[in-house]
Amino acid sequence: MADKRGIARVSIRALTGVIGVGVAVVAVAGATFLPLPSFQIAAPVSTVKPVPADQQRVCPGPLLALGADAGDANAPSAFAGADTTDGTDGPSVQTRRLKSDSTATDSYWAPEVLTVPTPSGASTPPLVAGSQLQLAQTPDLAGLAAASCDEASADSWLVAGSTSLGQTSLVLLSNPTSVQATVTLTIYSEAGAVDAPGAIGIVVPAGAQKVIPLAGLAPSAAAPVVHVQSTGGQVLASLQQSFEQGIDPRGVELTGATAAPERTQVISGMTIATLAKVEAGQSGEGYGTDLPAVRVFVPGDQDSSVTVGAVGENGTAAGNAYSATVKAGVVTEIPLDGLKDGNYTVTVRSTHPIVAAARTSVIGAKARDFAWFVSSPPMADDFLVAVTPGPGPLLHFANTGEKNVKVTLTDENGTSSTLAVPAEGSANRSVAAGIVTVSGADGMVVSVSYAADGRSSSFALSPPGPLAAPIEVYPR
Repeated sequence: MADKRGIARVSIRALTGVIGVGVAVVAVAGATFLPLPSFQIAAPVSTVKPVPADQQRVCPGPLLALGADAGDANAPSAFAGADTTDGTDGPSVQTRRLKSDSTATDSYWAPEVLTVPTPSGASTPPLVAGSQLQLAQTPDLAGLAAASCDEASADSWLVAGSTSLGQTSLVLLSNPTSVQATVTLTIYSEAGAVDAPGAIGIVVPAGAQKVIPLAGLAPSAAAPVVHVQSTGGQVLASLQQSFEQGIDPRGVELTGATAAPERTQVISGMTIATLAKVEAGQSGEGYGTDLPAVRVFVPGDQDSSVTVGAVGENGTAAGNAYSATVKAGVVTEIPLDGLKDGNYTVTVRSTHPIVAAARTSVIGAKARDFAWFVSSPPMADDFLVAVTPGPGPLLHFANTGEKNVKVTLTDENGTSSTLAVPAEGSANRSVAAGIVTVSGADGMVVSVSYAADGRSSSFALSPPGPLAAPIEVYPR
């Protein structure tokens, strides 16, 4: 029989062990839930506030003719200057000219740079706008060409032009910066990517313009699209297209860059006029060239299902809808059949990102012309519009939102008026030449068109790039 005192000693030791375990558990729990003293060192950081950059816009310069110089058939030549209009709500606009890549008798026949200083500490840039307009009337080049003065960029898309028989297209590269720009043009057509070794490493000197005849890189391209990429300095890329049939000029146009590739592209203010005459005049090799159409390109490697809706602005025809499968890497033109004379907003929706622009033609009593209408991004709430004097300027607004909007337009004399733009609809207003201040147009897609007997042109508006934000710098 076990000794009772031995059993007691074992029990006491067991109980002591249990108590010890309990004390340890309580200690661990207390360490978990009770705040402990801490010591932290914050990483050193300094905030750098970049100096606000000056607001800068570049006007592409006058129309150019090829072959005017007897010594070089490919040398571009300026034959007149373009009229320009600019304005700002900040400090005065400062102007300078770039070195032209053309032979010109006047030093002012060159691209113009508009600069407005951004006040120190400003959270938003000053409003600034500029545009140009030129009416060409020479035996070889005739038509109306309007263009917006836009910001230079390192990446842009030109959706316009042709190098088919009778068509001449020039890529205009303007470098407003103080450093050399090296530019690569990636060209696509209705046959796919164009092999053009000469389109790589194009040098555009600082403060100068470079003109590239597109036919030398992509001959016989009926529907080119040009992707412009630059390193070093940024460039303003524009495309001049002219059409001559036999000895008769049939129009000229200056086209700016379209909106960057997106699944939805909006083209405001596409104008159709004298369509019955245009349709009646279709014949021969150029059949269909003058009819309304949308040029679409898918930059990726997947084919896209595309739908196009053409909706008439207030007071015009109802419009129409179209659909097509667009092959990746190949430029496609979608005819806009069944439309009537009027002003339209064209919305292109795709299953993959695309770039797009629309083209129309007009025939007058003694002249004919064509115009390109590019897609553009939505504008901010307040902005300026520069309307250079010309025939019948209209300001177009496309409302992609779900609410009716009233925008306020104020001219240079301080006279204000309102324009109602319906939800998912559009409207236009005739405006006088000069600077127009627009308020309440947040999210609108906006353009300006000009029209006269046998004359047509257009340009889209783009919002300014954002100012640089403060940067937090951590030392290594």
